[in-house]
Amino acid sequence: MLPGMKQGFYSVDGLRLRYLEWGEPSAEAIVLVHGFSSTADAWIRVAEALEPEYHVLAPDLRGHGESEWDPQERYSDDQMASDVHALVQQLGLRPFVLIGHSMGGAVAFTYAATYPQDVQRLVIEDSAPLAAGRMLTELPTSFPSRKDVEQSVRTANPTMPEPAVQGRVDVYYRPRPDGTWGFRADVAGVRHGRGAHDADRSWQNVREVKAPTLVIRAGAEPALVSQETVDRLGRENSRMRIVTVPAAGHNIHFAHFDEFMTHLREVLGQRTGLPSVS
Repeated sequence: MLPGMKQGFYSVDGLRLRYLEWGEPSAEAIVLVHGFSSTADAWIRVAEALEPEYHVLAPDLRGHGESEWDPQERYSDDQMASDVHALVQQLGLRPFVLIGHSMGGAVAFTYAATYPQDVQRLVIEDSAPLAAGRMLTELPTSFPSRKDVEQSVRTANPTMPEPAVQGRVDVYYRPRPDGTWGFRADVAGVRHGRGAHDADRSWQNVREVKAPTLVIRAGAEPALVSQETVDRLGRENSRMRIVTVPAAGHNIHFAHFDEFMTHLREVLGQRTGLPSVS
């Protein structure tokens, strides 16, 4: 366990779920939601940067990291948003800043639409309806060695510098007893449990978000969040503001940390002048 980081557990549906925690509980809270096949550990660098000023929480979503896998494959956005809500209630958090990456962005949109009283501000990292669902289809689940994992990450993330590649391998994957490597997540179960992407429901969640929202978009082509989707986000909800990190691939906070934190700190520093939360 790293200095300043604490680990906790809570239970939903009989599943033991893990979360990581930084900072003083009396400080303004920030909740970080990771993406598909990732873990709470993906946020460690972001959380350490925020820890001096904020109370930072990062759950391992069910089926990911050190949280238990769901034998019933209940991995919908609604279910995972409900899991996060259970953590928020257990800790008694006041309205907080919610940040979600990729699939975690879909969960964050769902959370903000379902529990609007909880979310003071919303930050979405490279996620939007129609785009997030595509992330669940293209990943192999077994690798002969760490070197094979590294090469797979490089191929999938050509803009990612080597230190970020190594960090991603450490966070997303682990060795198995037989010497092969696999994900720290129930990749097959999550793919199956989430089912077909319901674009209409996802866009309804976007429309129902009441909190001021920043979408941080990766601009490297082919962009996951297309310009057409960017334009629609603005039309569907006037509270949405979209910024692009031009050279970044999908994992902005991993590979373009400084740019990500610049945009995030701008949002965190805005106490006035944001769209209405009414």
